[in-house]
Amino acid sequence: MRPWIAAGAVLLALGLGTATAADAPPAQPQASSASVHELLVATHATTMMQQVMQQMAQQLDAMVKQRLPCLAPGEVSSVLTTPQATRQMIDLVVPIYQRNFTEQDVRELLAFYRSPLGQKMLKVQPAIMRESMLAGEQFGRQQFTQRISQLETAGKLNAEGQCPVSPAAKPAAGG
Repeated sequence: MRPWIAAGAVLLALGLGTATAADAPPAQPQASSASVHELLVATHATTMMQQVMQQMAQQLDAMVKQRLPCLAPGEVSSVLTTPQATRQMIDLVVPIYQRNFTEQDVRELLAFYRSPLGQKMLKVQPAIMRESMLAGEQFGRQQFTQRISQLETAGKLNAEGQCPVSPAAKPAAGG
């Protein structure tokens, strides 16, 4: 679901790798496919998947236009934008949720996302993500500009931000 969940799962797996079966807590019932589907609908994940697949299709169209100009736009990418493709993607995601959430977890998540606060979260999350991405881009540009300036001051780059010609690369005088 989120990168930090995946990272946490890896760390947890590494940390518990030496545990014995007797040390393991009793297994919780895995979330059902139906409840995960319900959660994906409640969190608008299916709609987001469709939007991501549309964006992927646009990127694919641009790549195909460059590399295979004999093909019409959409001739390759159309496989990503069908309802069947969305269903197939959901079918790939459901087991991931099932491995990471119990049935009780999914019930509690559904209760949250159906609550007024959960609905607010769903409503504002796209704006939060957009603003966070813009803030990240701005931060990256500032860090890049600052680092280039430091490298210019250190003499590793010239005033134009390019590598200076090294003495070995200069043509020999009178040569």
